[in-house]
Amino acid sequence: MGTLYISDLDGTLFNKEKKISEKSIKLLNQCMESGMKFSIATARMPYGCDYRLKELQLSIPGILTNGVFLYDFKRKEYISVEPIKTESAEKVIQLMDDEGLSCFVYVYCKDGIHIYYGNPELEQQAQYYSDRAREKCSEVSFQEDLQAVRQAGDVFYIAYSGRKEVLEPVCPKLEGIEGVDYSFYLNIYNGLYCLEAYSNKASKQSALLKLKEYVGCDKVVVFGDNWNDVPMIEVADRSYAPENALEEIKEMVTGVIPSCNDDGVARFLRGEKYGK
Repeated sequence: MGTLYISDLDGTLFNKEKKISEKSIKLLNQCMESGMKFSIATARMPYGCDYRLKELQLSIPGILTNGVFLYDFKRKEYISVEPIKTESAEKVIQLMDDEGLSCFVYVYCKDGIHIYYGNPELEQQAQYYSDRAREKCSEVSFQEDLQAVRQAGDVFYIAYSGRKEVLEPVCPKLEGIEGVDYSFYLNIYNGLYCLEAYSNKASKQSALLKLKEYVGCDKVVVFGDNWNDVPMIEVADRSYAPENALEEIKEMVTGVIPSCNDDGVARFLRGEKYGK
């Protein structure tokens, strides 16, 4: 039935400039042209990565937004969307408010993605409030009452970026909300931590298993560097981390490959020798 190869983007396939090098593009396209089933899994939204991947000949759907979406890059279509249950979304929004934190609430509608935020100060969080988001989303706006936005469509993501000591205590409280999973990870570009809540049916792990069945593969090999890649690592037949990955992640995987700045994933997939 074959093997499905899935790579994380930031810190794994992307280099420090948030790009795929020309060498990696060439090698990966050669792999896919020869029949390799390769795609990506990322915390990014579709609009946050599609333009960065346009030179890759991706025929296999990607896992986006930590597993919320399976997305067809060729057709620019959503194959599947996993929303948060209405009651659970209400509890997450209330929890963030109780903790003195506003947040970004992402809503999926027929006309695309809508983003709402409850405090104008969040416009400084370029992780979520970006030029790309404002350009590509149907709506990005301040809403004083975030609970009200649940009426606009399906809430699928609730996110905030900040200091580790502020966000870490919120994690166990999220675990007490039924139907919700979350990712808590370091943003390697700015040193802040991201706390992102979504449906417990939408992890990278569950999306990977869904994609594995969708493409008809019996084995999976994954590449990742950060905590939100652990769910994939746990179910993979083999797993690899770039040299620049978190030390804890490198201890979990089958092997360590060259860094994201040295085309580690692409070189590995082409079978290039890279030392011990």
